[in-house]
Amino acid sequence: RYRYNTHPRTMSSTTTIKSCIDILRRTDPRETEKHLAALANLISNDDVADELYQRVDVPLQVGADTKADGRKFLLCEHNRDGDSHRSPWSNAYFPPLDDGFRPSERLRSLELHANEVFDIYRELYYGKSTSVGSAYLWDNNEGSSGGSANKKEEISSLGFSGCFLIQNRVDEGNSWNSIHVVDVGRVSKGKCTYKLTTTLLLSVTPPHTQSSSSSSTTNISGSLVRHNVRECKVSADDDSSHIINIGKFIEDVELEMRSEMDSLYVQKTRTVLEEMRKDGLVGPTQGQEHTKVLNEAVLAMAMERKAKLG
Repeated sequence: RYRYNTHPRTMSSTTTIKSCIDILRRTDPRETEKHLAALANLISNDDVADELYQRVDVPLQVGADTKADGRKFLLCEHNRDGDSHRSPWSNAYFPPLDDGFRPSERLRSLELHANEVFDIYRELYYGKSTSVGSAYLWDNNEGSSGGSANKKEEISSLGFSGCFLIQNRVDEGNSWNSIHVVDVGRVSKGKCTYKLTTTLLLSVTPPHTQSSSSSSTTNISGSLVRHNVRECKVSADDDSSHIINIGKFIEDVELEMRSEMDSLYVQKTRTVLEEMRKDGLVGPTQGQEHTKVLNEAVLAMAMERKAKLG
């Protein structure tokens, strides 16, 4: 119900969503999920509330697939149906849901391959112990069900969509969430267009220095969103070429955004904080110099007056 919402948006619903997003932009990024739930409770229209959940990215939650030896998977709007979430490993919903949305048989096979490849990417870039990754695919054509076997041409001709998720949580105050939503277009003349929307959610809490008090903390939190389009060659006989193209696309975009976030946002914040601390240290010294100059001026005036009187 979250991917195939065909209800037209009215002006009031568009204004409602825009206003909610404006409010969320002015709140603490670490509490986005709490504020989002509060705003959704104020919306009487369930379809508008569902769309708001789709439009706002929050830090990912982790679930466990009891049908796949407790293997972890990430929860998001794209694998949710009602209050249940589908695992990419067993294709089962937790809590159990019999009539939940599932990809077509052929796309499900491609989804399993995507998770295997993406899991290797996650371990190489983020480490094995602190990170979790998941990939979900769904058909673009309405009405597909998990029990129907589509022809091979349907994936290539109609395209599909998917999301690739990574969470790297070092501890409570330091986490990284990357959400990649990709739309795979129709294949034409051996080429395919990929539209990628990437959202990075970062939360960093620097360790306390010896001079800082135990009650004070500094936290850098925020999000970065980028939209990119790329055209790639695909093999008509091999659906896995889509996974190769998407994987390279995601890797390039993540590297670029990570570099941008570090060099522009984090370094700029560090520079501002260092200047603030420098001003705090220099302030008393400047005051002392100013007092010394005043004292010397007063003393000189007194000596000059004494000389005139003498």
